[in-house]
Amino acid sequence: MTRLAQGMVMVLLGAAALSVTVTSQTYLNYVREEFRPFLVAAGVVLVLLGAVTVVLDLRSAHGDDTDTHGHSHGHDHARAPAVAWLLLLPVAVIFVVAPPALGAYTAATADQAAVVESAAADEFDAEFPDDGPVEMKLREFVVRAWTDEERTMAGRDIRLAGFAMPNPEGEGWYLARLQIACCAADAIVNRVLIENQPEPPEDSWWTVTGRWVEPEGSLQEVRDHRFEVTEMTAVDNPPDPYE
Repeated sequence: MTRLAQGMVMVLLGAAALSVTVTSQTYLNYVREEFRPFLVAAGVVLVLLGAVTVVLDLRSAHGDDTDTHGHSHGHDHARAPAVAWLLLLPVAVIFVVAPPALGAYTAATADQAAVVESAAADEFDAEFPDDGPVEMKLREFVVRAWTDEERTMAGRDIRLAGFAMPNPEGEGWYLARLQIACCAADAIVNRVLIENQPEPPEDSWWTVTGRWVEPEGSLQEVRDHRFEVTEMTAVDNPPDPYE
């Protein structure tokens, strides 16, 4: 790979970073929203460095082609290892087929959030509105179901949103949502078990309204908290698929 090619690769990498952050929200499939400024800055730096490298190499090539007497001669630019061309692979993937957000396949093997995190129910708003369903993130619902000993969700209409995920170990299906700390690589899953509605297509997104099925025994001994659905509405995939 010549220095000219190195500069072009940097420009393409920078352009790829900018294309998924400035002109679209594709970056949300891979990282949290807070990382956008850093991705934009990295993209700008790569484009500028690449452009400078290309310009300097072209000027150097023009100067080397002709000596002071007008005679042309060959020259050899510094070269990088051929493996450096592999840097073009992520560029090609983003420009040709941008990888989608993680979904049911990843959720089936990911750790359950409520088991591994230390959040408690009192982290969330303690009061519920008097009328209408309570809008909750799946994370809040799951954490409350496992930790709220006062069982404040019992008997309340609750609205959740997530994607459909099969239950390979029994009846019913899961409404799930992946939670990330910084990027898709550290994803953990929040999920509730639904048994009173037909299983929709895998990875399809839904808003469901219903009630928590309050367990008889200890909250912590429940493997999957159940949700009894009274209304389901299909929705488009959200721009930010993670919690």
